[in-house]
Amino acid sequence: MTTREKIIEVSLKLFAEHGFTGVSVRSIAKEVGVRESALYKHFKNKQDILNQIIIEMKDRIHQAYMEQGVPEVISDDIAKGYRELSKDQFKEIAWNIFCLFTKDRMVSNYRKLLMKEMLGNKQIANLYADAFLAGVLEKQGKTFEALIKDGMFHKEDAQIVALQFYGPIFLLFQQYDCHPEQEEIIKNMLEKHVEAFGRNYGNKN
Repeated sequence: MTTREKIIEVSLKLFAEHGFTGVSVRSIAKEVGVRESALYKHFKNKQDILNQIIIEMKDRIHQAYMEQGVPEVISDDIAKGYRELSKDQFKEIAWNIFCLFTKDRMVSNYRKLLMKEMLGNKQIANLYADAFLAGVLEKQGKTFEALIKDGMFHKEDAQIVALQFYGPIFLLFQQYDCHPEQEEIIKNMLEKHVEAFGRNYGNKN
């Protein structure tokens, strides 16, 4: 790991634990094991570090979605992509994406950073809304709109369908944060949610 990469990782960890405003450049440099002057060779200031974290986490999340084969990320034909997935494959993707946001050290810390700082930092509030609130519903709404148009789902308001799907998953994020030892229980709940959602909204073809 390069010094620059270590600065990113350590800074993200400290921001997640103490908040962006609660961490100084000096404390980052100390944790990394370099002088402040060495840190400034890589980043102009603390905000510059945060900006780079944002860029790298978006890329990391997108790459993970690509690797998992999430249809709306890897194909223009969303409906065809989902039609080709078995129920077990879809549940596996859902769980792997859940683990990305809860167990991947970097992405999990990024989510916690956004949660911790969103009430006092407009920039971070907007990032949090895009990554985990309105932005998710908008993107999933477009996915369900395509699936409804294709006949895979009942004719409903696509945004409401997205809310019905994502709301319980968002709740399970919080449950995992509080009780990671309940991983198997949470995984079982997620799988049952996916199954129940399909029964309630999907068309049998």
